[in-house]
Amino acid sequence: MAVAHLFLVRSYPLANIITRVLVWPYEQWFLRTRKVGEVEGIVLIDYPQNTPFFRETFASALQILQQRDPRRHKRVRTHVRRIMNFPVGYSGAGYIHHLKAYATSLQPPTEAAVCKEAILQASMLVHEATHRLLYARKIPYNPRTRERIEQLCSTEEHRFLSRVLTPESLAKVKTVRRYHPELYQKRWSSSPWQLFKGRLRYTKEEDARRKERQAAQKT
Repeated sequence: MAVAHLFLVRSYPLANIITRVLVWPYEQWFLRTRKVGEVEGIVLIDYPQNTPFFRETFASALQILQQRDPRRHKRVRTHVRRIMNFPVGYSGAGYIHHLKAYATSLQPPTEAAVCKEAILQASMLVHEATHRLLYARKIPYNPRTRERIEQLCSTEEHRFLSRVLTPESLAKVKTVRRYHPELYQKRWSSSPWQLFKGRLRYTKEEDARRKERQAAQKT
């Protein structure tokens, strides 16, 4: 379980190095034992191993990207080598640079809701692939640049969504999927230890919810 909450620290370079050393054995185990397939050459990693409609959701997400926004689809294909489903904390999603991985806490959709969830995940793939694009261009993520970077990544999300959603639906999504300064400031002001504890708590809660879903399916 340690692998599930130690990846997504953008603001502490030293903490990142220490974390990678400590987590490396768990990380390798995780990548080796939780691979569940590939979509368009992107490896799918599923922490629970049996998340309903995991593959279908991301296959649809990439297909929608390719059909509606080829340029951003190419960006995702270039900068995302893995899609990893595991409890990543209150952020809901993130990017793991050394693995070129999009990380998400996927809430399993119903079969009828796969397309809707695929559009949401496609937009977040665009967001995180944009982070990697800026990183590859040597644009640092630091206190001076991070707010503009997050705003740009959110704008790229919306540009993709404008090609898929109606203006009314886009307006609704923008109220949720937008840059929230207060949430980012909370994360940026947290210490590595506070982030670790938060993600550990979130992981335990997600495990409990997953076990409840599995028990409900058996009854």
